[in-house]
Amino acid sequence: MAKVSVIIPVYNGARTVPSALASVFAQSYTDYEVVVVDDGSTDDTAVVLAGYKDRIHAISQPNSGASTARNAGIRASGGEYVAFLDDDDEWMPEMLERCAAVLDRDPNCALVYAGAYKVDSNGRPMPNQDSQTWGLDSPTLAQMLERPWNVVPSRVMVRRATLERSGGFDERCVRADDIYFLLLAREHGYFRSVPELLVRKSTRPLYPTALKRERGYEVFVRLVRERYGAAATPLIREFRRMRMKVMKHMARLLIEEGRTREARRCLARVIYYQPASPKAYRRYLKTFLPRRVPSRTGDGKA
Repeated sequence: MAKVSVIIPVYNGARTVPSALASVFAQSYTDYEVVVVDDGSTDDTAVVLAGYKDRIHAISQPNSGASTARNAGIRASGGEYVAFLDDDDEWMPEMLERCAAVLDRDPNCALVYAGAYKVDSNGRPMPNQDSQTWGLDSPTLAQMLERPWNVVPSRVMVRRATLERSGGFDERCVRADDIYFLLLAREHGYFRSVPELLVRKSTRPLYPTALKRERGYEVFVRLVRERYGAAATPLIREFRRMRMKVMKHMARLLIEEGRTREARRCLARVIYYQPASPKAYRRYLKTFLPRRVPSRTGDGKA
């Protein structure tokens, strides 16, 4: 049986999953199995996966979300350690070797994670890398309840025993499920980090995906509040502040593109987060005004 199980959830990833798999096959560490879960794809994902034959174990399920797909992959695998990779991300060749070595050396470590850098849809590094490189020190549970701890699943290798104790990914939590998973895992042991950038994290345009996901985030807030009580107040406050910031950013970009109706949808969410803010309402109402057209002469004179 392989020491490490690599779990790859895929939804309509016919174009991206070959690169993800290539990065797994290029690993310097070779004691692994690969389980790919097709989460109800409607493109050619199944055909692409069939081409790998016995190099992977491919399973399929009706579209149920990433958490359900990851859990299905966990159940179908048998490795002592489990590593996750999203279908549009890639690993550096040393990813599995570095992470497995940490768990081998420290039997009390529940989970290890590596650094990552963001790339755009063309594979070019994004200008702001802070959100992917922040947090390379191992946090306490109290610190993780102060603000969202931004370590995506593609950066993580975890002991199977930790997954069994924590229950894996909570399938009720369809958004921010990775943040909630890390909180649950931290209850069963401390984390260690590999201070190297070993993951290429792909980024996609925010709109409309981020807006569609908004209502699902309230389930995360409810679950955190139910489990941790008042201790989770700083995390919830910071999480909502970050969501509001994303909505403002999307609205600004959409207004610049002249897409005021779509911007208005984002600004309505800002009002949801700031119901007592006059500025939030003014910003929303301004989208109904005619858009000013810059003067062609540059000085405003005919």
